[in-house]
Amino acid sequence: MIIRDFVERCHRGLGELALSPATYDEIVEGRALAARTVSPNIATVETLAQLQDLTQASSFTFRGADGRLAGVMAIIPLTAVAQPGLAAGVFDGVNPPQDQAARPGEAVVAIYGWGMAGTTLRGRATVPGGERTLLKRIGAQPVPGPGGLVVADAWARVGRAA
Repeated sequence: MIIRDFVERCHRGLGELALSPATYDEIVEGRALAARTVSPNIATVETLAQLQDLTQASSFTFRGADGRLAGVMAIIPLTAVAQPGLAAGVFDGVNPPQDQAARPGEAVVAIYGWGMAGTTLRGRATVPGGERTLLKRIGAQPVPGPGGLVVADAWARVGRAA
């Protein structure tokens, strides 16, 4: 899968659920929401914003009927460079290596579920729905165990060949 395809599929599929790519200001607001509702030990605004700029599809937001931020979803599309660390069960989700993030034109071999949070029932339901949509749209499967890792077809083909 090429990230351009990944970006288009994310924007289209998540857009159907009213999730939209996060702006810098929404990343600031979403990070604060996640720190309050999940844990303060998460990636910084700067890290989230840098990865959004690099990938064009790592942070998404959902706004309620009142216009307030009600849910956030963050993922990291990864290149083959990430495979050894992922296979060893090592990935730094707080300060992820940016050289492993797939940029436009690069093949996506895995996606790291970076985080989801919501302040309303609808917001929380929308972000897990977004995760299911991504899995379906890109043909990925979750990896058993903790960590939020899913693999795309390219990873599976490489894994079988190794």
